[in-house]
Amino acid sequence: MNSFGLRRFAPPSFEEVNDFWSIAKGQKSAKKNPFYPLPTTHYPLSYSRYPLAIVLLLLAFTFVPSLLSASELRLSDAQARQIAHRIWLNEGSGKRSKLVWWNKGEEFASCGIGHFIWYTKDKPMWFWEAFPPMLRFLIAHGAKPPEWLTPETHCVWNSYEEWRRAKRSNAPKMRQLTDFLDRTKGLQARFMLKRLNDSFPRILAYARAHGQGRIVEANYRRLLFRKDGSIDPRGAYILIDYINFKGDGINKGERYQGKGWGLYQVLTRMDPRDPDPYHAFSVAGKKVLERLIHIAPPERRLWRFKKGWFNRMDTYTKP
Repeated sequence: MNSFGLRRFAPPSFEEVNDFWSIAKGQKSAKKNPFYPLPTTHYPLSYSRYPLAIVLLLLAFTFVPSLLSASELRLSDAQARQIAHRIWLNEGSGKRSKLVWWNKGEEFASCGIGHFIWYTKDKPMWFWEAFPPMLRFLIAHGAKPPEWLTPETHCVWNSYEEWRRAKRSNAPKMRQLTDFLDRTKGLQARFMLKRLNDSFPRILAYARAHGQGRIVEANYRRLLFRKDGSIDPRGAYILIDYINFKGDGINKGERYQGKGWGLYQVLTRMDPRDPDPYHAFSVAGKKVLERLIHIAPPERRLWRFKKGWFNRMDTYTKP
């Protein structure tokens, strides 16, 4: 086990399994097989020199669901804090004053290190409202919110103007909520990690149903696993950050002109010829976000956020 709680082993890709079958059937030289260094002579399966254990292992990978769909990414406290800090730099420049925020022109508040959406009672929208389940997670793990705040509480400011007045006056609820979110940043990172763990099996099922399962799984593996099978911390940061930033991409309610902009869309657009998975994800992410800006209703004025969004994608290419 490594420090993330996962075994240092990445399951073979579909291409590697196909290589195995080609060798076993005598259609390809065994010297190209990545699992076992055999002589280059062809052997039919019935006379193969493959150990039985290797054959059974590869059969298992062929006929059972991928281990990725059952694996759970785990982080140490230090790793969670590091990722939380990077995400908070993306969302609020690392400033305490932005833990309770409201972008002018938007219909909702954005709270916490992930700027989790929090709707007012009268203006719910179709985007996933992340603040209530985040708060529920924090409470379940021992956090004590202000007495007036529960997962069922709607945003206590009904408009940008109300929020702005509370911000300027440092009103009691503004101050109490800011303090609460400031002292629970580590748990908020854990919530974002849970979201990725909960979402990826659904993303993979959706991808398979739409003929994209292999590419989504392969690109997820490229980011999450190093060549030696250990977890890649930067890849973990990218996946956790993007799904928090723009969602999983499979929610039919999060569509403009029938097109999404979440993690699924980026994973399907990564260039397989790019040897650098971080760069490939960053480039694909920019393309997806550029399309989002063009297809969104003009009144949302998403072009305002392009520079910040692209800067965020650039952090994926930096250690």
